[in-house]
Amino acid sequence: MRSQVGQSLLELMVSVVIITTALSGVVAIFPYIIQKNIRVKMQHEAVNIAQSELERLRALSYYDEELNALGTIEGMSVIKTEGNFLVRTTVKYIDPKSGTIPENYPVEISNDTGLKEVTVSVKRKDNIGSQANLVSYFSKAKPGKG
Repeated sequence: MRSQVGQSLLELMVSVVIITTALSGVVAIFPYIIQKNIRVKMQHEAVNIAQSELERLRALSYYDEELNALGTIEGMSVIKTEGNFLVRTTVKYIDPKSGTIPENYPVEISNDTGLKEVTVSVKRKDNIGSQANLVSYFSKAKPGKG
């Protein structure tokens, strides 16, 4: 009877060691999972900010001052802050035929190509996480007028 009690205690100790080892592996993953969830949340917030900004710009007139792209082939860029994020809006003229920046970039409104590329980029101020970029095209042509 004595040897059985000792054997049961030994089996219990071995099973406790095995369970502890298995659980320590699972517990070690939790900080990684929490960090990943935080990054996904930040990325989601950045995309929402970019989408809101792009929708705000879509409501403007083609010739609105905020959509000014005259000057250099880099277009016009504006950076503003929104909470913990930096929002950069870049507006460029695009050649409607080639889909690229025109060779003779417009310096006056009379040389307008009729198509603007608007890029909204959102990144956290502390550079944690990745940058969200949304691109849209604005045309001065009325829908259905070709």
